[in-house]
Amino acid sequence: MAQEAEEANYEDAALSALAYEFSFTDHRGSETKIKRKLRAKKLGKYEQERIDLLRRFKGEVQAEISRRQKSKYYTRSHGEFAGMKDFDRERMAKDFAAAYPSIPERSVARFIDFAVYIYYLR
Repeated sequence: MAQEAEEANYEDAALSALAYEFSFTDHRGSETKIKRKLRAKKLGKYEQERIDLLRRFKGEVQAEISRRQKSKYYTRSHGEFAGMKDFDRERMAKDFAAAYPSIPERSVARFIDFAVYIYYLR
């Protein structure tokens, strides 16, 4: 239980909703989900500027992963099927954390792992 409280933060809550938002998606639905999560987990008030930054970050990560073999983080196929090891997630997290210093590094790394799963493996 203590670990659960330690892990919950604003960025993780927002990114978990933004992960399923696409350019053609109505942003109001995502924003409603984010507000609900923030309120339920008592993580603070909804801040549009902060959400816009997280949305930009999510978009860049999604675009990079969608490039697949053309991505600078793509290592190589590690087997017959796609896998998490096909991307250098550690280097990707380090680079994105440097590009987005206001997003906690731990949230960046977590989201990149999740993004590889939903945008590449799924």
